[in-house]
Amino acid sequence: MKVDDYKLLVTLDETRTLRRAAEKLFISQPAVSQRLKSIEDEWGVKIFVRTKKELYVTGEGEKIIEHARSVVERESLVKEYIRINQNSIQGNLSIGVSSLIGHTILPEILAQYLKLYPNVNIKIKVGSSQQIINEQNDFHICIVRGNRILNKQNELLFVDRHYLVTPKTTDDEKRLPIIEFQADPIYISEIEQFFERRFNRKYDSQIKVDQIATCRALLLEGIGMTVLPEIVVEGFDSTQFNIDEVLYEERPITRDTYIAFDRSVLELPQVKAFLTLVRTFVNAN
Repeated sequence: MKVDDYKLLVTLDETRTLRRAAEKLFISQPAVSQRLKSIEDEWGVKIFVRTKKELYVTGEGEKIIEHARSVVERESLVKEYIRINQNSIQGNLSIGVSSLIGHTILPEILAQYLKLYPNVNIKIKVGSSQQIINEQNDFHICIVRGNRILNKQNELLFVDRHYLVTPKTTDDEKRLPIIEFQADPIYISEIEQFFERRFNRKYDSQIKVDQIATCRALLLEGIGMTVLPEIVVEGFDSTQFNIDEVLYEERPITRDTYIAFDRSVLELPQVKAFLTLVRTFVNAN
């Protein structure tokens, strides 16, 4: 049955005549009579007993009208909810981000986003850029470093330069263990060549980490040296650490960060709002 059929039954129960129901619904009396017959045929029972004066509800009809009234009331509540919230942003948002982004700018972006859109449910996956690329279909939005994601719309968010970070407490940088942060082979190859030219020794990463938080904690304890992107270096105290830009063949080593998505997801207001906020945040910083 259609919702309009349920509304007809409720109206007939309230008016108890075909004529008054027709007037209230702005349709003809024969149309009301025909629709009531079709509804009763569908249920297989008499809902109303017709007399010249009024309609009387049958026992089976009482149950059917009770159900009809519930359907009509629920539809009214849903319509009212939509009317009130049609301009609000809500729903689900799934985000996949590289670990570097997850530990740096993402928390601040999410804090702003949830302050603006508290009714959005957010699911976040933090991992290597390759992990996010492999699982790209699980996310509305991906933020990865290095390469673009094929078959998606990619926007360049920013380009990081890189810096060698060493503690000032050490007397001999050459003897410090090298901490290697997880990255793609081409990027690591450029860093290897930089180290070998800078320190005149073979590059040997004694400590390998996949989380920027671990790398940062080791440095703060004076354990080793490493090359970090600009987005991370900004948080280091220059009175405690030597921070020197890394050059490869006389040019800065850089790495791109992209935000990637399917154009179709922009039809979801919560996704479009997140994308707009990320762009605004990056431009402001």
